[in-house]
Amino acid sequence: MNSIDPSYVHTYLENSGWQEEEKIDERAIIFTIYKNNKKYSLLLPLDQEIPDFDSRMYDLFRVLEFIENRTKDEILKCFENSHKIALEQQTEILSLRFQFIYDQSQRQLSAKKMGVVLVSLQDLFDAFGELETGKEVISTRGRIPKEILEKTEISVFETFKGSFGVKLAFSKLNQQLSLLERPLAERVSQKFIELINLSNNLDKENLKHMLLQLKKRTASRYRKFLAELIRAESNFYIDWGSVNPESGGHAYLSYENTVHTIEFINKMETENPEQITVCGELLLACKSKRNYLEIASIEDGNEYKGDISDSVLRNTNIDLTIGHLYRVVFEELTSINPATGEEKIERNVINIQYMESTTN
Repeated sequence: MNSIDPSYVHTYLENSGWQEEEKIDERAIIFTIYKNNKKYSLLLPLDQEIPDFDSRMYDLFRVLEFIENRTKDEILKCFENSHKIALEQQTEILSLRFQFIYDQSQRQLSAKKMGVVLVSLQDLFDAFGELETGKEVISTRGRIPKEILEKTEISVFETFKGSFGVKLAFSKLNQQLSLLERPLAERVSQKFIELINLSNNLDKENLKHMLLQLKKRTASRYRKFLAELIRAESNFYIDWGSVNPESGGHAYLSYENTVHTIEFINKMETENPEQITVCGELLLACKSKRNYLEIASIEDGNEYKGDISDSVLRNTNIDLTIGHLYRVVFEELTSINPATGEEKIERNVINIQYMESTTN
């Protein structure tokens, strides 16, 4: 009981529907809740140095045990010291907790929703890792090196309640670092915590600076992760336990600010769209009411579509012939609908060049 951080318990109580009724100096807070038309109260001690801190905390958990109809051991899982767990596991530990906005007592999350949240989070961490190692590319495409993916891989090793949560562990460090070098997992975790905290601020100016530093791939994957949080209809809490005693921390992102952040990133994307160059075979070209083309990339085989402005056609003065090879530069704008999490990609052609075909 002595090792439990009162601030963790404070957040847990608020998220479980308890209301702060009275604060006793800086020593304790009285919380209340109504269940089945009855009022229940408990006292949260704030000063871990008082002689009876452990007994007061024990009384608190006895009340929670009764109210939640769960054992103390099960409830205590929510308050395990993350730094202690990180030392035991010898890797960075992230505890994620989801508070569902329409039913705060909900204790389950569909496997499908949980799966896509974790996949989008893994993709984000991979992009963070690429950025931190200085191997990022300008485009959002291109494979991330395997040695980075191995260091940023996360695994689920425990679930807990309140409302619903999972503990994630990075891969254990299997190589010797230099004296001043921080493990990649630690740096990725710190970036993630910073990004979440900045997103929860109404003023998005600092968030804008960080997103610009993170480059296209990371910003794009962060927006995708936020979209999955919206689909889960949840507020989001994160607790980071680090092997490094000077690292670690907490972050919170409300559902409302998740929506606002996606809108903000969409706006940034509009102001600074990505440019991609595709070399390939022309599949379709239309010059009627809407100038339009479709091209198959000779590099990855994917098909790319986009509108062509009249000015591009006038300036290039080029014939578009089906089956011929062209180098096309697209201006790509990706947006996500905050209400549905649906991703939309729009492309406009800003340059076309004819390529001489080659024969073997």
